Amino acid sequence: MLVKHTPRWDDLRFPAQGINPPGAVSDPDLEAASGLWLFDAAGTEILMGVAQLPHAWRESSAIRPHIHWQKTTSAAGNVLWRLEYEVVNNGEVAAMDFGTAVSTTSVADGTPDTNTANKVLISSLGTVDMLGYRVSCLMFWKLSRIGGDAADTYGADARLIEFDIHYELDSLGSEAEYTKRQTRGTTEV
Repeated sequence: MLVKHTPRWDDLRFPAQGINPPGAVSDPDLEAASGLWLFDAAGTEILMGVAQLPHAWRESSAIRPHIHWQKTTSAAGNVLWRLEYEVVNNGEVAAMDFGTAVSTTSVADGTPDTNTANKVLISSLGTVDMLGYRVSCLMFWKLSRIGGDAADTYGADARLIEFDIHYELDSLGSEAEYTKRQTRGTTEV
């Protein structure tokens, strides 16, 4: 068991090659050379998916979604990314409306945007409050580039490498199959 006062972090990972677009007009283009998704500068393009929080996650602790991406040219400009999501515990009804939205045009510390083609950048999509959520809860998510918006000033494709969610660990998993509660004794982890 991990010491509770020593948080550890891990990623829920969604490599771009493993994300299927919704099959709508708004799908990004698949880049044949890399198998990665290219988000156009002229309009809004989206990908969707579902994340299940693992048993090693520290229940009710915040999660931090972010993306790894690249500019495809050395042109200047910002890319406006938006994450919309809904989180539900198992046994609850999902509205399926992606009711919360977070947008960003900035990159994370350590990955400054130097207008260099193919430089790997990270953009944080905020912190999601997970108070009251339990292991195996689901996050329905929709990731978009809002091309054509006044805040999106980069005039070329943006290449998605991966959508990730940082989460805090407090154990190697759970002894019980569907809850964090231990099966031996009455202690709750």
